[in-house]
Amino acid sequence: MKKIFIYLLLFFIACSETPVNMDEKLFDRGGRFITRSDYSSMWFYNLKVYNGPAFSLHKNGERKEKGEIVNGAKSGVWSGWDDKGNLKYKGAYLNGKEDGKWMGYHVNGKTKYEGVYRDGKQIGEWKYFNKKGKISTEEKYNSEGRVVKSKNFK
Repeated sequence: MKKIFIYLLLFFIACSETPVNMDEKLFDRGGRFITRSDYSSMWFYNLKVYNGPAFSLHKNGERKEKGEIVNGAKSGVWSGWDDKGNLKYKGAYLNGKEDGKWMGYHVNGKTKYEGVYRDGKQIGEWKYFNKKGKISTEEKYNSEGRVVKSKNFK
C-alpha cells in the first residue's frame, strides 16, 4: 500500500500545471520541446518530451508568448506579445503547426489580420486591416496556401 501511495504522490508532483519557461527549462530537438537535464531534481523527468503549459519572455522580462505543449509540440491556443506587453497575435496550433483561427493586432489594439491556418498554411479568406481598423486587403488562399485572389481597398 505504501508503494502505491508513493507512486501516486510522484505522479501528481510530475503533473504540475505550473507553466514552464521555455527558454530556461526546455529545448527544441527536431521540432519537439524536450526538458533540459536540470528540469527536475527527479532525474527520470529530465530529457523527456514535455507536456503542459509553457511561456517565454522577451529580454526585458515582458511576456513573449504562452500556451500549451502536448507531446513536445505547441497545441491549442497560443498568444504572443511585443516587448512592451501589447498583444500581437492569438491563434491555434496543432502538433506544432498553425491550425485554426488566427488574429493579429496592431500596437493600438485594433485588428491587423484575421484568417485560418490548416497544417501551417494560410487557407480560405484572410483580411488585413490598417491601424485605424479599416480593411486594407482581402486575400483568398487555396488548400496549398497559395494566393488565388487578392483585393486591395483604399
